Amino acid sequence: MASSLTLGSTDDTMFCHLCTSVRASAYCMECQIYLCPSCEGQHKKYPTFQDHRLLTGSKMPSFYPTGHGTDDLNKCLDHPQEEIKFFCASHKEVYCCICNTTKHFGCQQKYIPDICKDYIKSGEYNDLTAFFQNTTKSTINCLQDIDNCIKKVDQLSSSQVEKLRKLKALIIAYLDQREKELLQEIQLNRDRDLAALQKLQTSAKNIKSDLSKALADLKIHEDNSNDLFLATKRAQFLINNLKSALEDITSKTMYHEYDLQRDPLVEILMKNKEGMAQLASPGQGTYLGYEIST
Repeated sequence: MASSLTLGSTDDTMFCHLCTSVRASAYCMECQIYLCPSCEGQHKKYPTFQDHRLLTGSKMPSFYPTGHGTDDLNKCLDHPQEEIKFFCASHKEVYCCICNTTKHFGCQQKYIPDICKDYIKSGEYNDLTAFFQNTTKSTINCLQDIDNCIKKVDQLSSSQVEKLRKLKALIIAYLDQREKELLQEIQLNRDRDLAALQKLQTSAKNIKSDLSKALADLKIHEDNSNDLFLATKRAQFLINNLKSALEDITSKTMYHEYDLQRDPLVEILMKNKEGMAQLASPGQGTYLGYEIST
């Protein structure tokens, strides 16, 4: 579902993709969505979106996405030379006259031009657009959670390294080699969490982009009920996959907790080949923790 932009006049009234009923004050070039003043402020707040280009005022575009052409949308997948004319309520499929007599004979058939009148007002289409809007909000919340986790992982790493170096100062002669080993272990844990979170971040961004593009693809057909009906049917195949993927990302958005704990028995510690501290095994809880224990 490719898209392109053409600048519109200042008389065009565009509404926020997330709030729907509030007039837009900005357009995000990367996310390809309109934002009201409140959503614009939230958009600028989080690190993930800080590099995004926002167009405001008369520079905001009128969004005219172009994707599959009308001809492609109306052509039967099994018989490209034939136009789609029928909808099978039994199989939830759209098809041409040939399919009508070969694959769907005896099914509950409906003639599309008759059933798609005022489709834009239908509950099905309204539910679908509401899903896109709500899931876009959920995706943004998910990205914000990932940003918060990444920040905490960095803060945690910094604080633990500081604790480690304070301990090192008391037993510097013995601790040089062990310090190196612990720093490497902390770095491995940090890299593991950041790699997992950044992968989730990329997946969430892709879902958000797919949602924006899918919704935009629906919007371009709102003036043609027949095309809108067909585009909606195609979009529904995308919905479950995106929702399942987002739920999976949300369930995995976490980081491992760990803490550097000083060993008070310094004299005994210095005689211990593996002294100073160790990184304990992961514990139980919402966040699978690992910590440097005494």
